Amino acid sequence: MSTLYFIGKMTRKFTVLLTLSMLVGVLGNSHAVATALPSMVDGNKLPTLANVVEKVERGIVNISTRGARVNSVENFFEGDDFFQRFFQFDDNPPRVNPQNLNLGSGVIIDAEKGYVLTNHHLLISASQIQVTLSDGRVTSAEVVGTDPAMDLALLKIPAQNLQEVEIGNSDELRVGDFVLAMGNNYGLEATVTSGIISALGRSGLALDQYQEFIQTDAAINPGSSGGALVNLRGEVIGINTAILAPTGGNIGIGFAIPINTAASIVHQITEFGRVKRGVLGIHYQELNEELAEAFSLNKIEGVLVVKIIKNSAAEQAGLQDGDVLTHVNGERIIDGSQLRTMIALIRVGQTVSVKYIRDGTILEGSGIIGDSGMQTVSGADLNDRLDGAEFQNADSSTTIRSEGIVVSSVREGSSAWHSGIREEDVILEVNRFPVNNVDEFKAVVKEQGSMLMLKVRRQGESRYMVIG
Repeated sequence: MSTLYFIGKMTRKFTVLLTLSMLVGVLGNSHAVATALPSMVDGNKLPTLANVVEKVERGIVNISTRGARVNSVENFFEGDDFFQRFFQFDDNPPRVNPQNLNLGSGVIIDAEKGYVLTNHHLLISASQIQVTLSDGRVTSAEVVGTDPAMDLALLKIPAQNLQEVEIGNSDELRVGDFVLAMGNNYGLEATVTSGIISALGRSGLALDQYQEFIQTDAAINPGSSGGALVNLRGEVIGINTAILAPTGGNIGIGFAIPINTAASIVHQITEFGRVKRGVLGIHYQELNEELAEAFSLNKIEGVLVVKIIKNSAAEQAGLQDGDVLTHVNGERIIDGSQLRTMIALIRVGQTVSVKYIRDGTILEGSGIIGDSGMQTVSGADLNDRLDGAEFQNADSSTTIRSEGIVVSSVREGSSAWHSGIREEDVILEVNRFPVNNVDEFKAVVKEQGSMLMLKVRRQGESRYMVIG
């Protein structure tokens, strides 16, 4: 069974690994390539991507973090920073060991302000962040803001003699375009690999985040998180984030976050200090062949609406339970993952148009996208063992999986931290009572007393955690 891995671990200096088939096709007379490569072959210049690499390489940095890892009674993935389970079931506090956590890369997107874009998952549990520039300079970085749901983070470093990358337009990409992946593989010297775009808008992967990835066969291996996907003009068109790796290594299926998506997130972080997630106001379920037949649909297209949130854009647009939502802003809805990402990227306050099917009739409507308006509660106000954690409502905009409440932050070294709670955990139950929002969570925790058994979903897996 294939496993989807985030990618980390990076060092400096770039080595170019070019796909030989690209060279052979252009050279024609490939036997002329000797051990000491000439600058010309049969009167033609030797093809190279060195100019593209040189244009981008100074804008790629190394990121390393240091923090505390919790050792606990259940640890199925020892040494795996992203898929470790550490739920505590005994009365002994977990051991907290400071150590180096994640290595990855980042992209300098604003030289004047010292902004570096990278993956959020590299920063989980990090108390210190260190950035190494391509010229060997080492500096500390501070977090400007993060968006765990998109797996993006914006860092700030001293703005001294930096070189930013040039940003491209990921909406112009086509399947088959040549690209370079610039990052660090297996802790080797920073590496450049080449390939093509294999697919666009890829979703449905086993990750608890918004998904509409660029898929590429350019070799992306563990060690490359936060690296750049670059077109042949030397423009960054994606941020490398994950690979499909049944054996833990590259098999030619890697994923990058489109740079237009990343730019939208950066804009919100710098403008508002957080990401204002757009909310359509529906819960839905995916369509299948049986449901499509039951609703007299000619094809499996869109999602089935199962609940409408009051005073939402969906209610304004006239949507009702049992409708099949097929289009948003004129774009066809393929599946729920695509819809979830699409809505999340629409700015709060914008008008959204929808098309939907009800009893065989095609209807249209519009509404104003709302803010997820995430109500937040401090753990210190509920239970001493939850002190240091903040909890908020899950994004209720799109999916039937939005039940539960989200741990929005955890202060390292706090009671909640030592209890094993981590940022991005989704709490589904408290002492076997389901909790669907902050109000329910507060009521159950206060009623149940000091001993709490939480059902928690982390990285797609659900486990029970005893606190108290």
